[in-house]
Amino acid sequence: MVEGIINLTRKVLPKLSPYSKHNLESLNSMPEMVLAKMIRNGDKSIIHTDMNQCTAAIISKDGITTSYTDALNGCNSVGAVLQLKDGRKLCIQSHYVPTNISGQTNAVEKQLQTYEKYIDQNYRPKVFFNIRGYDDCGKLSPVPNPIVDTIKDLFNKLFAKGADFSITPYQNQKRPAFFSSANIFQFNPNNTNQLKITNVGEQEKFIDLTI
Repeated sequence: MVEGIINLTRKVLPKLSPYSKHNLESLNSMPEMVLAKMIRNGDKSIIHTDMNQCTAAIISKDGITTSYTDALNGCNSVGAVLQLKDGRKLCIQSHYVPTNISGQTNAVEKQLQTYEKYIDQNYRPKVFFNIRGYDDCGKLSPVPNPIVDTIKDLFNKLFAKGADFSITPYQNQKRPAFFSSANIFQFNPNNTNQLKITNVGEQEKFIDLTI
């Protein structure tokens, strides 16, 4: 747990109930639903990435510190964190149907081109894939997906020092009730080099962006 980052994850998933009120409460406890409510209540520190959309946000203590997609149901999410010349982080988030590889790649490239003159080329971008997985002898492994090589080629072409890539597969079948497969990036507003990624049934990953 990182101080300054709100805890969105649940220790135990709620069960389906014969009472609709209880099911609604369980639905609203999902991380992406919590964030959506915060936006409706006027929280300006959160940016939402809808399906077939790519967003970019400059991360700052008094600005945006959270970027998230809705639940992924067969879709691809590609997120990237870059550093600007002034030291601030740039977070790119995308959520596209798996049949639109070119659309997702072009959208990410357009965001990179928009901020190109502000990007610190000495910083290796961190790129995170959240894609469908399959049961591989009890282990969740990524389904072969052309978005991976396409995005890798894009970043390796634009950044002389390359980028750091990681793939996290998500369970797309036989998911229990109220299972969250949203892809959520939370930056510590007090230290934006500290990133928490929540995805795949609310698994948490804490990343030091200085490394």
